[in-house]
Amino acid sequence: MKYLLLAYTKQADWDSVDVNSPEFQAMCEFYENLGKELTESGEFVSTEGLGHPSLTRTVRMREGGPVAVDGPYAEAKEVLASFAIVDCAGHDRAMAIAARIAAAVGDTVEVRPVGQGPLAEDTPLS
Repeated sequence: MKYLLLAYTKQADWDSVDVNSPEFQAMCEFYENLGKELTESGEFVSTEGLGHPSLTRTVRMREGGPVAVDGPYAEAKEVLASFAIVDCAGHDRAMAIAARIAAAVGDTVEVRPVGQGPLAEDTPLS
């Protein structure tokens, strides 16, 4: 079953990242190793980092039709930084992968089934 992993980070962390720091290099190495592992296990589908949140636009329905507005939410403290799609045995495995990412990088990782209705069979409701 496919799962979408959405990684969020703090806006302040995004804006102050030092790409030459040992911490950032360790994160890159973690993601590279995880990608290799998931590719070898056949669970890797896709992953991408996203552009800076200031470039985000959202289309919302307003009276009179769709309107493009800046960003997803002005009050958000965390921003969407990247996504991955994995094809794994089930919800528990997807959660285990997400937990490894959160532990290694410190980001929040949301896990959602792909291609399933709101009551996906192996996804708990609570």
